[in-house]
Amino acid sequence: MSSRRHPTRREFLATNAALGVGAIAANLLPVPGWWLRPRAALAVPFVLDTPSRATIEAALRRMIPADGSGDWDAVDAGALRYVETLLATDLESGSAGIYAGGPYRESFSAFQNLSAVKREGWKREIDRLRELYVSGAAELDARAGGSFATLPAELQDAILTTLDLENSDFFRAFYNHTMEAVYGHPAYGGNTGFVAWNDLCYEGDVHGVRFPNVGDPQAAWNLYGGYAPDEMDKPGSC
Repeated sequence: MSSRRHPTRREFLATNAALGVGAIAANLLPVPGWWLRPRAALAVPFVLDTPSRATIEAALRRMIPADGSGDWDAVDAGALRYVETLLATDLESGSAGIYAGGPYRESFSAFQNLSAVKREGWKREIDRLRELYVSGAAELDARAGGSFATLPAELQDAILTTLDLENSDFFRAFYNHTMEAVYGHPAYGGNTGFVAWNDLCYEGDVHGVRFPNVGDPQAAWNLYGGYAPDEMDKPGSC
């Protein structure tokens, strides 16, 4: 029998994240972590019902599980909040809430207004995702023979692996959202306290930190700099 140790799910995802975190961070424009995505009030807010929410929460905890006592999992890192925030996005009464602002740090907190075409496209996508999560939670429970949330972890893993191997539409979206939530910027609801970035020793935008006072004093990198020192515990200390 081979003595080779198989990577944990955390290690597998972290390896992918280390390769793709820059792209994720570029797509999810960085803003200070204490600003969360603004929401216009929905006439009838979309929320997952209690059983569906419990199922999604349990599945997220197995997507990136804690490796031991005191460790964090995807839910601890804010993945459930990320998913619920995305599904609750209201583009009927407003056109903001998808992309953070920019290009300078002082305007990151104001989410961009979408063009009419993008707004309509995102409305349809959010409607699709809502249906996908409702049906996906029901599928997880059906495969569990009742409640996915109450199954042992090994059986939960087996169901999730089966959905992955079957190229399930729900699992594809679920995997992507887990990655975005855990390894994106906290402004979007996940990566609470930069916990995943700290684990990966990812420093974020550090140009103005590593190369201060270069060129025009009024240039953006000198005025706004990087955000690593005041928004991460020990940037680059790993």
